[in-house]
Amino acid sequence: MSRSPFRALITSRLPRFLAIVPLALTAFVATPSSGGAPVSRFDALPQPNEQLGQPVWLPHCAMKVVEWRSTSALRAETAPTEQAYALLDDTCRYAFGQFPGFLRAKKLPHLRDRATSLPAISLLPGNVLLDGKSLRALNDLPSRFEAVAPGCCYWGLYVDSLNHLFLRNDPLIKDPDGTLAPNPRFVRTLTHEISHVLSARLGVWDAVGYDRQRDEDLAEDFVSYMGMHFPAESSAEDLDFHRGRVPYAPPGTDTMPSVVAKTPAVAPQAGSPNANTSPQR
Repeated sequence: MSRSPFRALITSRLPRFLAIVPLALTAFVATPSSGGAPVSRFDALPQPNEQLGQPVWLPHCAMKVVEWRSTSALRAETAPTEQAYALLDDTCRYAFGQFPGFLRAKKLPHLRDRATSLPAISLLPGNVLLDGKSLRALNDLPSRFEAVAPGCCYWGLYVDSLNHLFLRNDPLIKDPDGTLAPNPRFVRTLTHEISHVLSARLGVWDAVGYDRQRDEDLAEDFVSYMGMHFPAESSAEDLDFHRGRVPYAPPGTDTMPSVVAKTPAVAPQAGSPNANTSPQR
């Protein structure tokens, strides 16, 4: 899921701009549903005491992780370990390598050959059945995320105006033997968000004009292009995967992000959920 209000705004004509101003102001300063003080989009950013003591640079992502909050019920799977950081970086390496070919397959122009000024990353609890909408969880809509999030519930959110990427915090999952392995659903989420980041930073929307639904559809197409043909899950389904009630890997799926599909992109079916929006069942 992506939020890029400014790109569409600055390319519009003046009458449209004047019509949108009240909506834009509402998006940037909102009264939280909890009834507290108004929040702005900047409230979504981590405060100094919430940031890592030392940001972790991911060379293939060309991004740094500045915040990581684990989930107590899934401590091993959500801890900021070397294995977890390596999975993020490997996912970036393969996704970044395939994205130019994906744009060519989609016949989409872009103004820049290299993405610069890439976002910082926060990894936050995303399962609303475990963490609910508690303070500094990914779906903390009653307070700090209400000014930037379109609604509950999601697994990832790229906010272009903040240059920040918010992700679920579970890169790893325990396999049937109890060994920590790559979580294919985290890889799906990150791949979807990478499409949002690269399409914005390479100037795709500067060339063709921004449309939010087209951005979401393109991200879903990229997920399929990368060989992941399973849908996003709900929080209840996510708990079943983590607790071993159902197989954690979709049938026929290799959990390593190095496995990239050789098939062309496939458009999502009409009415299918966005990759990073998980309806609660």
